[in-house]
Amino acid sequence: MPGTAIEESSTGTVDAGTAHAVIDDAARAEEAWARGDAVAAIDAADRALATGSDPGARAAGVAAAAAAADGALLDAAGRWRGISGVLDADSAPSAVAAWAAARAALLAALAGDVDAGADDLAAAHVRLPDPAPRGLTVLLDGAEAGLDALRGAVEPAARRLAGLAATTVPADPLAPEQWGELAAAVAAAGGHERAARAMLDPVPGSRPTTRQRLLAAWLDLRAGRLSTAREALADVGGRPVLRRNAVLAAAVGVGLARRSGDTAALAATWHRVVPVMAGADIELFLVDAWGELSVGAALVADDSADLPGAIAAAVTSAGSPWWAVASQRWWELERAVAADDAAGAGAAAGPLTALAADHPVLRVRADAAAAWAAVLAGRVDPGTLDGVAAALDAAGRPWEAGQLCRAAAARAGTPAVARALLETGRRLRPARGPRRAAGSDELSDREREVGALVVDGLTHKEIGARLYISPKTVEQHVARLRQKLVVATRADLVAALRARIT
Repeated sequence: MPGTAIEESSTGTVDAGTAHAVIDDAARAEEAWARGDAVAAIDAADRALATGSDPGARAAGVAAAAAAADGALLDAAGRWRGISGVLDADSAPSAVAAWAAARAALLAALAGDVDAGADDLAAAHVRLPDPAPRGLTVLLDGAEAGLDALRGAVEPAARRLAGLAATTVPADPLAPEQWGELAAAVAAAGGHERAARAMLDPVPGSRPTTRQRLLAAWLDLRAGRLSTAREALADVGGRPVLRRNAVLAAAVGVGLARRSGDTAALAATWHRVVPVMAGADIELFLVDAWGELSVGAALVADDSADLPGAIAAAVTSAGSPWWAVASQRWWELERAVAADDAAGAGAAAGPLTALAADHPVLRVRADAAAAWAAVLAGRVDPGTLDGVAAALDAAGRPWEAGQLCRAAAARAGTPAVARALLETGRRLRPARGPRRAAGSDELSDREREVGALVVDGLTHKEIGARLYISPKTVEQHVARLRQKLVVATRADLVAALRARIT
């Protein structure tokens, strides 16, 4: 912890040998945490804390950081709060207690605890020395921006956090979040997902963090870039991931399985990720990821965790910021769609429409919710649906646009309307690259459609269901793709397709 070079025991009752061992373990814990070895850091911190004495609360700080990384945000905030109080009572340098209180404030913001975060922020300012360390003032600014977002000022907060990400202050190794990551999460929560994705592009010469990769994968999933999201998830899957990041990875995995249309794959994915969620607090700025998980639970008929109730409680506890309420209602809609529940869809659509009157960024979601409610009730208006689907696609929601068109086509009164809606859904697929005229060695439009879904990892049966053609026809298209691209294995085919059409 910056500024925590305190070597005395907080009790003064430890003999010299024990004190030396405690200090060594506390230092080992900090060093292991700084190099990313969470297991060694927690082990060393636990050894230090087991003695009943922790000079300067250094091991306690690592334990608090580990709790946050494990998804226990409220517990971690409480730990930092306790550290701040102990250090203050022990007459430690005021900057040390201020660091702890500021970290508690940031964690409270992540968990949606506005009142506690405001109290922590005030406590940190009381302890702030003059002049204050630059890193500490940046941490306080970031915590304040997070609390402002919870109060509704999400767009200014995202800009402020993005500005902090550009400062030359080194990242605080014990803080729960880097500013660029938090800026992206806040921007996405407020409906600005394209801007959020741009914030996560790595700086030239640097390697993205695991959380950056997962946030980017989540946003790629939402925008219909399924192969990119799948690649990022596979890459992260080879690294040790603590629970907070694992929850985000779980949301991406469930989202990919849901979009494949393979119920068996979704069930298998769901049962793998259930243990990951246990014990993790819902993060308000990632309430959409928890919403994705709630739809997965609904589709596999697992209500043991009551994710809808947990989401609703978290949003209410945070003071019901408009953007969080909008996300809560959207995922109520998605669950209603999964259950073919027209009444549930209507109940979600009404509040979204009301919110959009004051927050135009919600208009596309509100219109889509109203369209879904009408479709599930059997009212199919092709003109309205064309406009809503086009708006969803323009907003970076091609999969949702296609899903709406397919559902409407299934309920259309005439074959002509059904065909028109299906064509709309196909037309609004994500752009995969410039189209070229078909020739002897070029790919036809249909081959490009099939190839794009092969790259996304879909089976012949899944591709056929998506494009409304038979698996046998898909097999024939894939055979022609192999011939044109001169490849033998599926891996080579995917690589060649990715180079050609993505």
